[in-house]
Amino acid sequence: MRPLPRSLRPAPAFRLGAPCLLLSLFLAACGAPVPDAALVAPAPTVAAPAPTTATAVPSADPVSGAAANVMRSAYEASTRTPPTTAAPAPGTGTRSPGAGGGQAGAGTSGSGATGPVGRLMGAKVTFYAAYDNDPAGSTQIAYPSVHSEAGGTGTFADPVTMASDADQIAPGTRIYYPPLRRYFVMEDQCASCLGSGSFWIDLYAGGATDSGVEDCEAALTPGGNVTIEIDPPAGRAVDTTPLYSNGRCIAG
Repeated sequence: MRPLPRSLRPAPAFRLGAPCLLLSLFLAACGAPVPDAALVAPAPTVAAPAPTTATAVPSADPVSGAAANVMRSAYEASTRTPPTTAAPAPGTGTRSPGAGGGQAGAGTSGSGATGPVGRLMGAKVTFYAAYDNDPAGSTQIAYPSVHSEAGGTGTFADPVTMASDADQIAPGTRIYYPPLRRYFVMEDQCASCLGSGSFWIDLYAGGATDSGVEDCEAALTPGGNVTIEIDPPAGRAVDTTPLYSNGRCIAG
């Protein structure tokens, strides 16, 4: 090779540094890292993703064990329909006798009614006997029904005669009078009861013709209205002791 002219030859210093410069340029062009660490920017650090933890899906019933059983029991109780109690059949209830005069004597019978309860009604109550009948001393009756003349023992089959207003209570109607525990039947007319404006019944105290029966009638007469049972069933307690006999009154 022909050498360059001296004027064109590089200085010695250039000749010594030229290989190094060329090498640096070559490395830079090829993408090699520059050895000066201060000029190299640090690469960004990317955090590794955290491990994925499975999320628990709540169950339909978040309560378990004994608590769940209690909650389910409470819910079932709140939705349960209460049992229906059947109403008692008519006539099965027990009624206490009303207050009034008289007291129990011998000949009591009956332990309970055998049919529906009759109609209960408050009544003014008085008494009469053959002594103060019309005509006086007789046993005649205006509406013979069970009997042809005033009488009776007080049972359902043989009720005692009773007088009243036929416009208020029909002849032949039975009633039960609790204070004396006996049945009566409408068979006579009560003159004082007519047009009185009260539901009034006059009960027959017997066939006595002496004046002593009036005291007995007064003793038996209550001070106010008494609840009676109209059209009662058979089976009520009955006392067949005469109201007045041989000068003695059942009330005294």
